[in-house]
Amino acid sequence: MITYKIKTFTLMIGLCLLPLEWVHANAAGQDKIHISVEGPITKTGDSLFSLTVQWRHNNDRTYESTAMAFITGPDTLRPDTAVSSAKKLKSAMYDALEELYPNSRGVSAENPKKQPEVTISNNANFSFTRVTARDYANQKLTYDLAGQSFGAAAVNFSVDMVYFADIAYIDAFAPPKQTQATGGGITISIDNGQPIHIATKNKDTRTIEKELAEAISQATFSNLSIIPHSRGGGKRNSKAFDGGEIQFTHLAANKITIDLKDPSLGVLTKFQFKDTVKEQESASYIKWIFALLILIGAGYFFYSWYKETH
Repeated sequence: MITYKIKTFTLMIGLCLLPLEWVHANAAGQDKIHISVEGPITKTGDSLFSLTVQWRHNNDRTYESTAMAFITGPDTLRPDTAVSSAKKLKSAMYDALEELYPNSRGVSAENPKKQPEVTISNNANFSFTRVTARDYANQKLTYDLAGQSFGAAAVNFSVDMVYFADIAYIDAFAPPKQTQATGGGITISIDNGQPIHIATKNKDTRTIEKELAEAISQATFSNLSIIPHSRGGGKRNSKAFDGGEIQFTHLAANKITIDLKDPSLGVLTKFQFKDTVKEQESASYIKWIFALLILIGAGYFFYSWYKETH
């Protein structure tokens, strides 16, 4: 009996001495954004395709990096395809990460050979906070979390329509501010549901967003951005929030497909990941309660052993 209590006491002391940071550890690949480029590139000229990723090191400081790629249309000498577009985004992500110290590079990018897709995932001990994809190339893009539904992963997101002209020119040579789309349409599909199509010609971005929100039962129109504005990449890449977007919260779906066909417009898709800091604070309380219970148990067994031996 005494031997058993001594072993139990030793085990509990050992548990108390284990590093408590295991509660905070973030496994590699727990956060993912998978982007598929579907169909050929149809917009003429050179167009921007970028991705801004922000991540946190455990519950400490945050880092941000912006990948910027330029997609060439069918009228150029070397037009891009869906495969080369995905490959460019992956390469741009690694180029952007080069600007950070190696121990702060919290994301990885994977592009299977000759496949029109790229997956951005977190490295061990890092977690995503927010991601913004900006497509001004009118590509048909599908976003998913590589196996998880948005609701299960607690990832909310939004679709924000913007004018291509707002980022296409240097300020000194910019044309008058655009107030309407020039023509075309946008189609949005949730999982394999019925695609929702909205004509965009002669409409401003706010009108388009409101029509989409009314037509998609899972969406709502908001005057506030789902995530704070990021200026990653400078003016050529990013513009201030224009005061309207459609948002998807707690969506029980695995993917969203956005097919914009209006050369005067671009689309921003913003992802808000769960607040790991609050989760880790809760976990921190739990770990101390757990440690306290172990100490109480150890004290009880030590008292019993001492009483028996004396």
